Amino acid sequence: MRAGELLGRPVRDVNGRDLGAIREIRAEAATRPDGLPELVVRGVIVGRTRVRLFGYQRHDQRGPAPLVALIRRLHRHSRYVAWEDLDLSGQEVRVRRPFAELAGLDRP
Repeated sequence: MRAGELLGRPVRDVNGRDLGAIREIRAEAATRPDGLPELVVRGVIVGRTRVRLFGYQRHDQRGPAPLVALIRRLHRHSRYVAWEDLDLSGQEVRVRRPFAELAGLDRP
């Protein structure tokens, strides 16, 4: 699956709650058994806003205080969803956990 096929897809939690759409993909560098590097997708950010995070969700990120506050406020309902919690079998992505159990972006 390509990132372009995933970004923007609508998302609902296990209870049918509309979570918005996939806005970002989170990956980390890893080393394959043969020693070659690869990117491994660890999760996605889902939310209703189309405003980019630009890294301001991280608590170690410094920047103009009003901009940081605005971006955090716009993303207050955005959530991180681990890759293993996603069901990608349909056109609409389903999260295997309820909204209340998903990690918010405001947590350190």
